[in-house]
Amino acid sequence: MKNKILAIMFSGISIFTITACAKEEQINERQNTLAEHFSWGTTLDDGRHIHFALEVPYLENEKYDLMDAFLYNEITPEDFVKKLEYLDILKDGGSKIYKYNKVKKEFGDEDFYVISCNSTDNIKDMYIAKYRETLENKCSLKIDDLEGVSMSIREGTLTKKGATIIITDTSNRENIYGEFYAIQKHENNGWINLEPINDMAFNSIGYQVDKNNTLELKVDWEYYYGKLEKGTYRILKNTSEPGEATEHYITAEFTIE
Repeated sequence: MKNKILAIMFSGISIFTITACAKEEQINERQNTLAEHFSWGTTLDDGRHIHFALEVPYLENEKYDLMDAFLYNEITPEDFVKKLEYLDILKDGGSKIYKYNKVKKEFGDEDFYVISCNSTDNIKDMYIAKYRETLENKCSLKIDDLEGVSMSIREGTLTKKGATIIITDTSNRENIYGEFYAIQKHENNGWINLEPINDMAFNSIGYQVDKNNTLELKVDWEYYYGKLEKGTYRILKNTSEPGEATEHYITAEFTIE
């Protein structure tokens, strides 16, 4: 009887040890996931962006890595995913997740995951990362989702041609704000993108909030959109942390009388 009791006890300890190890591995993987940054990337001729959280060799032509292979049209995204293991399709319009198995020896000796976006938010980019969890929610728009970050119109500055916006950021993030903006109009219980009347090139400048956690920017949209007609609108600006490769959009609503 004692031997049986000891056997049960040892069995219980083994199960606990295995469970504890599994949890520790999950915690370590989650920490590694949070530490992954998309430090490399390229833009294709069709406007799609490809974001890399790790360097990937391109063994078919060793003078290139995979990022350069995309850049110089040595391989297309469509041909690339054909060499991967298909895992899943998301319910966001059709984004697909793939895995590279290092046993194949086509793109180096390290497993990685790929998401090819095809979402209803019209995101068509591709993300490549070591951990599948890093790719979560990369293909959908993030609107007013950052705690401690907001935007408003400075009182007395709104006209049909422009306004001064104030961004308040008390988050613990290192958010960077550029000159890009977009305007939507509220129609039929939804927000509709305004169609620009002219092409617009935005300067590649990054701003951060000041010591008072605010950033003030003047926006003149007359050339881009023309004078706004009567209605309810919102202006959108995007932000992200360095290496995050996820655009978060903040909004400020206003009314033109």
